[in-house]
Amino acid sequence: MRTFGERNYTLNYWKRTGAYAVIQNDKQQFLCVEDSDGILFLVGGGVEEDESPESALLRESVEETGHEVQIIQPIGKAERHWVSAKYPHDSQHNIGILYACELLEKIAEPVEQEKVCWVDFSDLEKHLLHEHHLYIIKQHLNIS
Repeated sequence: MRTFGERNYTLNYWKRTGAYAVIQNDKQQFLCVEDSDGILFLVGGGVEEDESPESALLRESVEETGHEVQIIQPIGKAERHWVSAKYPHDSQHNIGILYACELLEKIAEPVEQEKVCWVDFSDLEKHLLHEHHLYIIKQHLNIS
């Protein structure tokens, strides 16, 4: 598994495994969640205790988009260590498991309030927060 960044051993350690969807439309755009600062995230999120990554992804998709997704296949796993401005006392560690998915019907209103949008690969490269997610996407699409 490819690792990005290094753990800061002087800070509190915060580890989270997450499952994320790589969903493309017929224009080859990617479905993302955009925060108020314009930072992009893949649809998905943390795996809860006693939950499989696949179940977490299905749950997170409905919470974030209101849509069900169909998991096509796992496409990669990578990890990232970082310290964010929002949590400056925590050395964060995200293990990201990415799946190629298909967007299905809308079954509910999203629980979360962030904007959901389709973005081109160039915007994904510029604004996706997690570099380890971008790495997996590039590997999956054979982009260097």
